Amino acid sequence: MTKSTAGIVYKELLKGKTVALVMEHELRGVTPEMLDWWWDNIDNESYKKWHPEEHHTFEWQIPASKVGHVGAIHMACEGIGNMPAHILRIRWEDKSAAPFSPTYGHLNVGSPLGPGPEDNPMGCVVHEYEATSYGTRMRSTFTLSALVPQVFLDELRKHNIAEMGHLPEFLPQLYKQKTGK
Repeated sequence: MTKSTAGIVYKELLKGKTVALVMEHELRGVTPEMLDWWWDNIDNESYKKWHPEEHHTFEWQIPASKVGHVGAIHMACEGIGNMPAHILRIRWEDKSAAPFSPTYGHLNVGSPLGPGPEDNPMGCVVHEYEATSYGTRMRSTFTLSALVPQVFLDELRKHNIAEMGHLPEFLPQLYKQKTGK
């Protein structure tokens, strides 16, 4: 069986009814370069700092260090609100796979993968961002099936706002420690 590309699956997803959950973030003291580095260098310890209450474990199934950014897959165990923790498999995609035209120059596109050997995306997560005088302005957009319950969307919104809010607390120091910049 031929694996579906993210672009094909997103187009199929968008033929159906979808919902776009959009959050705006101000990341004071965090630069776009730090975020560009972060997506490919997350590890278990830093993943837990990203959301101490709801992030449990993290590992690379296919590390970016082996394949580059596009095609890297990580597995993250996290809870969202009162929902039980579960493992998410997320693959980094080419920027062209975003299901909309981005506004900001920096872009990270991820696909939460469904079960089974086909690795079909179940949705799309786009983090787009740009430099500001205070650090970085970011927009996170989750494109999901409209069948997703509203309670999950509400909890996902809270989760995303909290995790992005933690980045200024540790990412500048981690980036300097690991890169020397």
